[in-house]
Amino acid sequence: MSALQRRSGRVLCRAAGSVLLAILARPDACVAAPATPEVPSPATAAVAPTLPPASGSAAASAGVASADSMAGAARKAAASLKIEGIAALAGSSGRSGPVGLNEELFVRLAPAPPATSIPALHASRYALFLNGREVKGLPDPIYNPARQSLVFVLKRNDTNKDLWTSLLGSPSLGEFTRDVTVSLGERPADSKQATLASIVGVAEGVDKLELKELPPIRFVIAVALIVSVVWLVFARTARSTTLRDNLLPQIMPKLQTYSLARCQMAFWFVLILCSFVFLYVITWDFNTISQQALELMGISGATALGAVAVDRVKDSPADAVNRGLRALGLNSYDDVVRMQQERDGRAAALSAAQHELTALPASTARSSPQATERAALNQRILKLQMDIQDRETILRTCSDRTRPFLTEGWFRDITTDLNGTTIHRLQVFWWTLILGGIFLVGVYRNLAMPEFSTTLLALLGISGAGYVGFKYPEKNN
Repeated sequence: MSALQRRSGRVLCRAAGSVLLAILARPDACVAAPATPEVPSPATAAVAPTLPPASGSAAASAGVASADSMAGAARKAAASLKIEGIAALAGSSGRSGPVGLNEELFVRLAPAPPATSIPALHASRYALFLNGREVKGLPDPIYNPARQSLVFVLKRNDTNKDLWTSLLGSPSLGEFTRDVTVSLGERPADSKQATLASIVGVAEGVDKLELKELPPIRFVIAVALIVSVVWLVFARTARSTTLRDNLLPQIMPKLQTYSLARCQMAFWFVLILCSFVFLYVITWDFNTISQQALELMGISGATALGAVAVDRVKDSPADAVNRGLRALGLNSYDDVVRMQQERDGRAAALSAAQHELTALPASTARSSPQATERAALNQRILKLQMDIQDRETILRTCSDRTRPFLTEGWFRDITTDLNGTTIHRLQVFWWTLILGGIFLVGVYRNLAMPEFSTTLLALLGISGAGYVGFKYPEKNN
C-alpha cells in the first residue's frame, strides 16, 4: 500500500469520528453523509482533519448554553411563584374586619424574597383552613392579582357543617364575633394524600380572623321577631282563650282554666319557630327543621285535638252549668257584660227617679198634677227596682255556679283536676319540659335541631295518649 493511500485512510477515520461526536453532542442535528465516502484529494485532506471537530464543538457548546438558559428561566419562574405566607386578611370591602358566612374572605399572600409580586396562581390548588381544620366543600377560590389575594366564599353545607358547628356553636350573646386562625394548604398532585396547612402568617397576628357569630342587625331583627311571637302566644292569654279550655263561655277569658294540651301545643310551636329563626340568623340556612321537630308538633297537635274531642263528647259538670246559664239568657261572657250594663243603667235611672221624686212639692189633692207625677215616678221606681233585682239574681246565680270553674293559676290548672294532682297530667308536663330543654340546648350548642330517637318520641306520644284517655272520666271542676 502506498503512502498516499495510508494517509487518505487516516483522514477518513478522523472525519468519521468528528461527525459521530457532533451527532452525540446535538441529537437533533441531522447529518447526511454518503454511504461510501469519496477519497479526498491530497489538498482537501490536508485541511479536513481540523474543520469537522471545530464545527462539532461549537454545536455542542451552543446546545449546552441553550439548555442552561431554559433551566434558569424555569428556576426563576418557580422562585417567583413561591409563597412565603399570609400577609393579611380582609373582607370584601377591602378592609380588615369581621367576616361571616356567605361573605368573601380575602387572604393576601406574601411572595418569597427576592420576589416583590406574585403572578397568576392556580387558585383551585389551595385549600382554606380555620383553626387548623380544612374547610371542605367550599366553591373554588379565585386569585385577585390586584390585591395579591386568594378569595374564598365562606359557605356552609353538609360537607363542612360539623366544622362550622365547632366554630359558631354556643355563641355568646354578649359578643358578636369569635377569633379563629386562618391558614392555607396546597393540594398534592395525588388526591389520596392529605392536604396540610403549610402556609401560615408571616407575622404574629396577621392570620387571626374575627368570625361573625351573631351579626348585630340580624340579631336585633331575630330578637324582635321572637319576642313578638312569644307575646302573641303567651302574653295575650290574659285577654283571650288561646291557651284556656273555654268550657264555660260565660266566664271572663282571663279567669278561665288553662288547658294542658293547648299549652303543650303552643310550647312546641314557639320553641321550634324561635329555634328556626335563631339558626337562620347564624347559619343563613333555612332547611333546619328536622323530621323529629315535625313529629313533636304533630304529637302535641294530636293531643290537643283529642282533648277537645273528649270535652265535646263527655257530659261534665261544666256542661250542666252551661245549660242552666243559657236558660237564663247568658250564652257567653258578652251576655254577662250586657246584663251588668243593664243593671248599672237601671241603677242610675233609679237614682235619678228617686232624686226627681224628692224634688216634687208635697200636695194633698189627689187630682193635682204633682200627685199624678208622683204616682208615675213611684211606679217607675218600682219597675226599676224589680229589673235591678232580676238582673242581680241572674248575675249572682252566674257567679255562684261558675266559681268552681275559675282558674287557680297556670300550674295548678294543668296538673290537677277535682281530685287534686293527677299522674297522667304530671307525666305529660314533665316529659314535655325535659325534652324541650334538651331541644334548646341542642339548638344552641350544635346549631341544629336535635334528632330524638323513636323511643323518646314514642314516650311523649304515649304520655299524650294517656292524658287523653284519662281525661274522659276525670272531673273538670
